[in-house]
Amino acid sequence: MNFRHGSLESIILNALWELESAGVYKNSVKDVFDYICACQTTKRAYTTVKTVMDRLHEKEVLLRIKQGKKFYYRTAYSNTDIIINSLKKIAIQYCNSDMNKLICVAKSIANEDISEQKINIG
Repeated sequence: MNFRHGSLESIILNALWELESAGVYKNSVKDVFDYICACQTTKRAYTTVKTVMDRLHEKEVLLRIKQGKKFYYRTAYSNTDIIINSLKKIAIQYCNSDMNKLICVAKSIANEDISEQKINIG
């Protein structure tokens, strides 16, 4: 499974996860395109979204179902699955496989974010 993807691939995956969390597990390219257009300020071409979704299918990150003449897509992996896989790779690459070191770094970042939010609010 290849979890490396570009920014539009990430936008598409996040759109599908949002649609799926709302209970829609079968989405056409048009459904995803419309969702992205409604949520993003940058406009994308329909054909670009279709091409990227086809590539995500080829990478086995999306499942594709044909009904009649139309294709529908859903994610093959949850957001959590991809996050876990990515964190393991980061731990291996940058923390000498020490997940506890990665956790400490993540906690310090989270604490910094909380401190910054308090400053901005107060």
